[in-house]
This record gives sequence, structure tokens and C-alpha cells, in this order.
Amino acid sequence: MRIFATVLTLAVAFYSAANGVTLKKIATFNGMGAPKAVEVSPDGTWVTVMNLEGMDVTIIDPKTLSIIKVVNFAPYKTSAQGHNYATHQPISSFAEKPVECGFSPDGQYAWVSFHNGACVVRIDKNELDPPDGVDVQKAKIEDKVNKKSYVKTLAKVKVLSTPKVVQVTPDGKYVLVANWFGQSISVIDTASMKKIKDIKTGDNVIPRGIAITSDSKTAYVANMKGGSIAIIDLVKLEKVKNLYITSNPRHIVLSPDNKFLYITDNSGGKVIKYDLEAGKTVKSQHVGSQARTVAITPDGKYLIAAAHGSDELVVLSSDDLKILTKVGFVKPMGISVSPDGKQVWVSSYGGGYVSAYEFQE
Repeated sequence: MRIFATVLTLAVAFYSAANGVTLKKIATFNGMGAPKAVEVSPDGTWVTVMNLEGMDVTIIDPKTLSIIKVVNFAPYKTSAQGHNYATHQPISSFAEKPVECGFSPDGQYAWVSFHNGACVVRIDKNELDPPDGVDVQKAKIEDKVNKKSYVKTLAKVKVLSTPKVVQVTPDGKYVLVANWFGQSISVIDTASMKKIKDIKTGDNVIPRGIAITSDSKTAYVANMKGGSIAIIDLVKLEKVKNLYITSNPRHIVLSPDNKFLYITDNSGGKVIKYDLEAGKTVKSQHVGSQARTVAITPDGKYLIAAAHGSDELVVLSSDDLKILTKVGFVKPMGISVSPDGKQVWVSSYGGGYVSAYEFQE
């Protein structure tokens, strides 16, 4: 067994070197409560880890690679209905279970969805009080740097059932929230801090992934159930069209030039490259079992995909979807790349940890 492991390690190292790309692990943070997602802020100053079962958000400094705060909702938990994804039955649970996060373009705010709370809460990096007249959520802040704790009140906005992916438009005007069982995208106006519309993404669908064009005019939404990509006009705030690309789309990102969609098909275990102008799939690559999150480097050259069922991270060339390297990782779920492209952060939903890698060409 030891000989086999050594040979496998050498083979992976050679495979990485031959293709010119490596992921070098630089830090691991253990003891997380089922980390569902991890996100690096657009200004590169903080990393958020959404711990579903821990009912908290861990905040990490990507420069010092140290935990600086934990935003803990468990002391204020309220009873709510959850969902057992194995049996497809409702279960008794709590509202305050963080799932995903979307940052404001300036990196000041992290908008976090609550799986069972039908809401998103806004974490302010500067810890300013929320504006008057908005709903609020209490949290216990555990300051790991100054070794103290205190209570903060966070702004909260109600959406529909089982919110998951959250994305903020590049102009900072809207927050878009994918409502898993709400079959819709909720649109929050950041100026008024109010939900202004729920846009239905289809009939009998489950929306999840969201990608927004750089001009903030169009959003693409992956209907994981329903097998479609809904196109949302963000000027008129309405759905205008469906694209039928693959049967089980989960996560979705846009190329920096907005010409291509990169989509994971969860059940098919593949990453798909779709040409928006040509209106067709140009490449498809099997990456392993249960393709979950896919992230793209800021320069648009590389993709990092989570093969959840295969316990691997897979790095691909965005041009031809050639697999450049694979890294063993227990049940990878969330992936985020730093704005300078030098760090890749990954959450292990099954292993209860988050790791940071240095991305090397």
C-alpha cells in the first residue's frame, strides 16, 4: 500500500510538472462544521467559509493564513424546517444554517444565504450597524485576534424557500439569490435593502448556479432540476429565454470576455464549455463523479473543478478543457480563486476542513 501511494504521488507530481500547473497546499483549517462554500472577497482581504452544520461563518485572512473571526449564529438559532436530501423528506432543523456567499464588488459586504431561513444576511467587514428599517439577525462575533467576543446585529432580507447561491451584480446594484425550492431568483436592491422581485426560472425546476455578465445586464441561472439555463434580463428584471445545454447543470461561470459559459453537470461528472455567440457546446470534459463547483482564474486561462464523488480537484485549460492536473481532496464542494489568481481555496464538506493552495504555472 505504501509503495502504491508513493508511486501515485510521483505520478501526480510528474503529471502536474508535465502540464506546467500545480496546486501547492499552503494551509488547512480543520474542525469546520460541514463547510458548504468558501469565497475570497474581490479586494482579496478576507475569506468567508459558510459552515452549514456549524451554523457559523469563519473569516480568514488570506495574507496571514489565520482565522480572524467567527460569526456564530448558533446562540440565536430558531426552529425551522429543513430537508433531507437522501430521503427527500422535510426534517426538523434550524433557520440559521449558512450555505453560500456573494460579495459586494468593493469587498465590504458578504451576503450569506440561510438554507432553512428563507433569507440572506449581510456581514459588514467594517462592522457598521445595519440601516434603520431593515430586518436584523443577531450573531455572536468571536474575535480570534483580540481574544474577545461580542454580539452584533446584521441586516437581513427575506427571500423564498431554501436560498443557496448568492451573486452581486458587478455594478453593486442588485443581489441575486437562487431559491432552490422557491423555483426563482430573488432580486434585492442594495440601496433600499429590500427585495424588489422574485423571477421564476421555470416550472418544476431547481435553480442553483448564477453567473452575471460584466456589464450587469444579464444573468445566467443553472436549473439543476429541469436541465436548462435561464437567461435573465437584469434591466427589465424578467426571464427572456432558456438554454438547453445539459441535463443536470449545477454551477456556472462566465469567461472574463463574457463569450463562454462553463457549466458543471453534476450527474454526468463533466465540465461543459458553451459558446454564447455560436449558441452551441464547443467542448465537454469528464472530470470525475459528481462535478460540483467550478471556478475560473481571473485571467480566464484555467478552471478548477470539484469532483465531489471522486475526492479530487481537477485543473483544466479553459481553452480546450484539457485536464492539467488532479489533486486528492476529501469531498470537495466550494472553490474560490483570489483576485490576483495566486490562491485557490477549497472546502471539504465531508471532511470538515478548508484548504488554501498556491496556484503555480
